[in-house]
Amino acid sequence: MNEQIEQHHIYSLSLTVGTHSARHVRRIIHRLCGDWSVPQELADDMALGVTELLSNVVRHVPGARAEVRLHHDTEAGYVRAEVTDDGPQLADGTRELSDPYAEHGRGLAIVAAVATKWGVQPLAVGKMVWFECAPGDSPSGSA
Repeated sequence: MNEQIEQHHIYSLSLTVGTHSARHVRRIIHRLCGDWSVPQELADDMALGVTELLSNVVRHVPGARAEVRLHHDTEAGYVRAEVTDDGPQLADGTRELSDPYAEHGRGLAIVAAVATKWGVQPLAVGKMVWFECAPGDSPSGSA
C-alpha cells in the first residue's frame, strides 16, 4: 500500500521474513526512496537499518512475521521506518558484545549508527522498533 497524505508518503508491508528477504526489502526501499526523491545516502541508511531489524525478526521471533512501515515527510525531508513484530523480547541496544568478531549481535548498533534517532515501543502484543534518518543530521543514538 502506497499513499500520499498532504506532505507525507507512507508505505507499509506485512511479510514473513526469511534469510533471503533482505535483498528484496532493500530493493523495495531503494525504489520507494527514488520515487519519493529521497537522497541516496538516506535511502542506503534506511535499507541497511530495516534489513538489520528484519534479521532480528528472523532470529528471535517465532513465525518471523513483521510489518514494515516507511514514512517520508517531504517538507522536513526525514524518513522514518517502523518494524513491528509480535515477539516477546524487547531489544534495548545496550548489550555489549562479548566477542567483537561474532557474526551476530550488532543490529541495533548499526541502526543507532545510521539513524538520527531511534527507539523501541512495547505494544500489547510484541513491539515496534523505529528509527529516523534526516539529511544533514548526525546520529544521536537512542531517543
